[in-house]
Amino acid sequence: MKKHILSIVLITTTALSVFGQYDTAWSLNHCIDYAIQYNLEVKRQELMLQSTDQDHLQSKMDLLPNLNGMLEHELGSGRVLDRGTYERVNANVSQGDLGLQSEISLFRGLQGYNNMKMNKANYLMNKEDLEAMEDNVTLRVMTGYLDLLRNQELADVAANKVEVTQQQVERMKRLVEVGNEPKGKLLEVNATLSTDKLALTQAVNAREIARLNLIHIMNLEDGSSFDIEKPLLPDPSTLDIPELDSVFEYALANLPQIKSAAYGIESQERLLAIRRGARSPRLYARGLLYTNYSDGLSNPIDPDEPYPISEQINNNQYKQVSMGLSFPFFNRWQTQTNINKAKLDLQDAEFRYDQAVLLLQQSIQNYHTEALAARANYSSAQESVANSDEAFRFAEERFKVGTGTALELQEARNQLYQSTSDMISSKFVLIFYTKILDFYMGKEIVL
Repeated sequence: MKKHILSIVLITTTALSVFGQYDTAWSLNHCIDYAIQYNLEVKRQELMLQSTDQDHLQSKMDLLPNLNGMLEHELGSGRVLDRGTYERVNANVSQGDLGLQSEISLFRGLQGYNNMKMNKANYLMNKEDLEAMEDNVTLRVMTGYLDLLRNQELADVAANKVEVTQQQVERMKRLVEVGNEPKGKLLEVNATLSTDKLALTQAVNAREIARLNLIHIMNLEDGSSFDIEKPLLPDPSTLDIPELDSVFEYALANLPQIKSAAYGIESQERLLAIRRGARSPRLYARGLLYTNYSDGLSNPIDPDEPYPISEQINNNQYKQVSMGLSFPFFNRWQTQTNINKAKLDLQDAEFRYDQAVLLLQQSIQNYHTEALAARANYSSAQESVANSDEAFRFAEERFKVGTGTALELQEARNQLYQSTSDMISSKFVLIFYTKILDFYMGKEIVL
């Protein structure tokens, strides 16, 4: 699914050096690509995929005949077999045997064919598992990225609140100096400034924690100067929430974890076929080419002439082609036990598939419900900000003319700050859940 969601950006050595220096802000896609490239779970799954690919290749090779060679040379002294007369004599000998042998299974209950298909299903299952891991990393990075953006905005709002209160403190100082306001009002405004500074410190700490979390998700070794881009986010009120059924239908047909579970069923079906194939007779063919040599052999043409080893090897050849059929009559119930266990494993694979579908359905239902709730919350938060802003302006005017207290102004300011924070949080929650639904619909994640 990842290939349909993100255009893969290969991180070259030059790009890595730039990222290593963190001279530029990181985009979401750069964060995702880096996180996938250096995620240890993804790396281990890549090794698993390569291993199952080798198993698949080997299962194909197992259908071919084997070929084995044999070479043995003997040095002996004493009573040995004379290969010329086939009599036991006392002598010193130097002799040897060599040959080739090949065997192929012509039929064994289609076990080789089903083994090849099973290993192919295992390979495809691990391939989908790898894609699912990459998708999981993508979602984790997107979550961390949006959370950092949210905390950056909240910190900016807190900083702006401190700046506004600081201006009020300066204005109140001037009024107290000229005697237009009592010193008690200045103390009240200073207390408000201290409270706002504390809120700013907390917001900055939350921002740094969110930044650290994203660094950890990406497995970034040194994130001391790490920073992200601040993209132009879409207007939350214009975000489209797709229909629940359409999201589920697309995800069910395309999500890698569902495909992986389906391949798991196919793999167990092939394993069951292999176990049943063990009941079948095995038909095989075998070929043999054999020869030998010895320094004790006499030349059959002229006993007085030497008998070179090359001629002995050529003259002493033995060729054989044979076919055989073996029957598995009884093996202490092992075959039936393997069949019974394979049936249980197949049923378990079917349960895993049903569970994966159920979890997918529940997840999408939750995300869809959360998205609808976030849209309603954002709309309410917008209205609350508008009302709180008006109330704050009214309280500020009253405070300026002396009809309002610093406590009333602080309460109005806190309400505006809280409403703004709620609107920012609901905005990012809405963006997050709509992007999650887009992800399940196979759309590219962009901010």
